[in-house]
Amino acid sequence: MSKTDKDAGKALEKTPGDDGPASEEASTAAAEEAAPAPTGRTPGRLALTIALLVAALAAAGGGYLAWQMQQLADAQAELATRSALETLRSDQQSEMGELNGRITNLNEQLESRLQSLAQVENRMADQVSARRELADRVDRLYRRMNSETDDWRIAEAGYLARMAVHRVRFNGDIAGALEALEAADILLSGLGGMSIDRREAIGRAVDQLLAVDRIDLVAINRGLDRVADQLGSLPLAAGIQRFETADSTAAATSSAAEGGWQARLDRAGDRLLAGLDELVTVSRDRQVEPLPEPESRFLLQQNLRLQIESARLAALRGEPATYDNALQRIDDWVSAYFDSSAESVTAVRDRLAELMDQPVDVERPAIGETLTPVLDDGGQS
Repeated sequence: MSKTDKDAGKALEKTPGDDGPASEEASTAAAEEAAPAPTGRTPGRLALTIALLVAALAAAGGGYLAWQMQQLADAQAELATRSALETLRSDQQSEMGELNGRITNLNEQLESRLQSLAQVENRMADQVSARRELADRVDRLYRRMNSETDDWRIAEAGYLARMAVHRVRFNGDIAGALEALEAADILLSGLGGMSIDRREAIGRAVDQLLAVDRIDLVAINRGLDRVADQLGSLPLAAGIQRFETADSTAAATSSAAEGGWQARLDRAGDRLLAGLDELVTVSRDRQVEPLPEPESRFLLQQNLRLQIESARLAALRGEPATYDNALQRIDDWVSAYFDSSAESVTAVRDRLAELMDQPVDVERPAIGETLTPVLDDGGQS
């Protein structure tokens, strides 16, 4: 109970009205007894006294009523305040419960996030460890590849050196040998100081090859192409002589049994000449006339082209005998079956003479001994 309630109780206990009407009558009787007996007073004075007494009692009752009303208002205000406080307390408790729930949820989320963060950290640690292991493996593999690359470079350079030796020895291909040695030098340049002796050997071999007089294959091929282009426009001769005698035919037959593709080509040419001998007649006026059958001219041109390709191949291989024989056979067939007085025939024969003067035999230096440091088998292969 509050202090206000206690004061209100005390006031109620002290209230004069608690004695009831009996106490009021007793007090009135006492007042009348205490009052002196009227000795000639007027009734108006008595009425005045009574009126004053009634007014005093009314004032006391009104004050007490006002005091009671004030106490009631205070009690109501205090009750309203208590109700508001209870409502506020209830609201605060509800809000506190809600806040506690939110805090609990936040704590749970925080715990979940912390666990996720811990898992991420563990994964990152695993990834870092895996990356380090991978870097170590890559480093070991790189060192291994470097060592294997050095061995591969040396082996590849040796292979290119052997190829250069073969090109010079068997084909006389100076240009091809130079290309192979250049590629080998490029490979060895990546080895640094450990390849100095090998690169010096390659340099000496290159100097030997550069000192050799090369074949002008461009001029030879261009001349052979011009001869082949003019074959279709050459005029045939009407009066011809046999190209080969019986002795030469027998010699060609015996050599064909011994040779390879060149012998077979010669046999084809002999057969073509034999067929042409039967299709033409001999006259002394040398008038230009076409052969009786167009197929004969076609076969003649094709055989001449075969001889041109034979000369071209012989020039590439550096075979002077085969080269000269093919060009001489072309010249003999042109002089035998075409009109020698025609300017086009004369131009073709002059170009054939120029081609015969072109050297096709090339010096083949022994670069195998020079390339001994590069070759795997000591330079002799």
